[in-house]
Amino acid sequence: MAQTFDGGASFAQSLVNRKTNHVGVICTNGTGCAPGTRNLLDLFEVAINAAGKSAIVYTDDTLTKTGDGQPLPQIVLATEK
Repeated sequence: MAQTFDGGASFAQSLVNRKTNHVGVICTNGTGCAPGTRNLLDLFEVAINAAGKSAIVYTDDTLTKTGDGQPLPQIVLATEK
């Protein structure tokens, strides 16, 4: 995550997770995509709570697999401490 406190003159980066949330190709051709290439579900959202801390919701398809070995996307919530 990148955050600015000076109108974009500089940014501070913070690590959200120590591991990747997707390995491989990401297809943007909608229904024309091969299986396993649209698993991220276009879901990366950030919100700031009343204390100024961030909450990030994203998809991770490296946590579980289907019975035939395909990535099974899971929704992850990461919160700033």
